[in-house]
Amino acid sequence: VFAGKGGVGKTTLACATALRLAGDSPQKAVLLLSADPAPSLSACLDFPLRATPTRVAPGLWAMEIDAQAQFDTLKQQYREELNEFLESALSNLDLAFDREVMERILDLSPPGLDEVMALTGVAQLLAQGAYDIVVVDSAPTGHLIRLLELPELMDQWLKAFFGILLKYKRLFRLPGITQRLVDISRNVKRFRALLGDPRKSAVYAVSILTRMAFEETKDLLQACERMGISTPLLFLNLATSAGTCGLCCSLQRREQQIRRQFREAFPDRQQPLVYRQEEPRGLEDLEALGRLLYSPVAGEEPAIMSCPTTRR
Repeated sequence: VFAGKGGVGKTTLACATALRLAGDSPQKAVLLLSADPAPSLSACLDFPLRATPTRVAPGLWAMEIDAQAQFDTLKQQYREELNEFLESALSNLDLAFDREVMERILDLSPPGLDEVMALTGVAQLLAQGAYDIVVVDSAPTGHLIRLLELPELMDQWLKAFFGILLKYKRLFRLPGITQRLVDISRNVKRFRALLGDPRKSAVYAVSILTRMAFEETKDLLQACERMGISTPLLFLNLATSAGTCGLCCSLQRREQQIRRQFREAFPDRQQPLVYRQEEPRGLEDLEALGRLLYSPVAGEEPAIMSCPTTRR
């Protein structure tokens, strides 16, 4: 999972990594997906994508999740099944309060339920063996932290929902929506277990060398630590390379101060440095970036990554 504040280059690094993984492991199927409410995989890959996996390169499929559309479909299914049942079975009963609760319960679901539904579907794909590796271009930091913490909130909400069903278990039957929610609950637990297993998953944080980005990244890594999620790698992106102009030298000095803060705050994490460049776009540029991101340049310290092109 590539995570960080908006505009730090998560999508670019996620795409480059997915292409590198697909190239290095031709026997495995890699899925690249965006969980960002404003996805940009299509623009980065320069390849049209849909809400279902599309093959973009040998061994690599990509998709942009339309989480809101999935959730709207679930709510519509619920309303249709509920209305059908209420009209046929409860026409002579006065359950005005519970009827209002039942009609609104999906509207009162935790914020972010739609994104969690989409991501837990990926966990199901992995469990079914459809893909071997999934690379996620996540939502911005604050949104992602909420999503990571949401499974517990969602579990509480599902218990409340099922409590309504159990209250009227002899009268109340919504077999379709009940099964959907049981499946979601099961996939939430599967997804959370996947995130908590450092042998199977990791969050790769992406930041830039500014004070605000440092603070947001610190919040992200602390939240992951609380939840037992592995965060072994921290990309420091869009760094200013050495130059002769006064502005570049001034920016580099300021960035070096922030970089020292990163090193002091997270001494146990690799912190590769990626220099500012023209934005890589399309499969060829991203494949070149992927080759260099995980191959240190000769003569540099292993944690330093160089600009994949001479364009600045």
